[in-house]
Amino acid sequence: MDGGAAALPEARSLAPPASFETLYSLYFGFTWRVLGHLGVPARSMDDAVQEVWVVVHQRLARFEGRSALKTWLFGIALNVSRNMRRSELRRARDPVLAPEPQPLLPDPELARLGNEALERVGRFLETLDEQRRAIFVCNLLEHLSAQETAEATGCDVATVYQRVRSLRHAFKTWLDAESARDEGSRV
Repeated sequence: MDGGAAALPEARSLAPPASFETLYSLYFGFTWRVLGHLGVPARSMDDAVQEVWVVVHQRLARFEGRSALKTWLFGIALNVSRNMRRSELRRARDPVLAPEPQPLLPDPELARLGNEALERVGRFLETLDEQRRAIFVCNLLEHLSAQETAEATGCDVATVYQRVRSLRHAFKTWLDAESARDEGSRV
């Protein structure tokens, strides 16, 4: 069991991986999810993911290891999502949160519940400003540490802790209000 774990770079490793291909295979799913959570519309998702990896390819040789790889990748994804949103606004289209591609699940009810949960999280994310949304995605959805979240979002660690507590409370309050609305519409 130890032999397989040693072959993979640690998530907090500050040195770049052996190759672009290794980085791509380890973190492609992470960048896809992050872009979706940051509000890149489904129709632009392929282009956004490609743009992230073009930037990674161009800058990987200059990666100095001053941050964790996930933090560096999140920063690139955040910039790409900003650019995509600006482009979408110029096109005057309604942006839609792009759900992560879901594997086929054996139980349709589980799939429905998962999609409903993802839609609810997406609706909540739409109520947040850019910085709070970035902190929510980094820390609560992608489980980056407070330090990594601070590096990725440009906040200090104390601010991250305070905002995470605030976001948890706001999300619970929002979910309670959503549930009350759902109950009221069924009556």
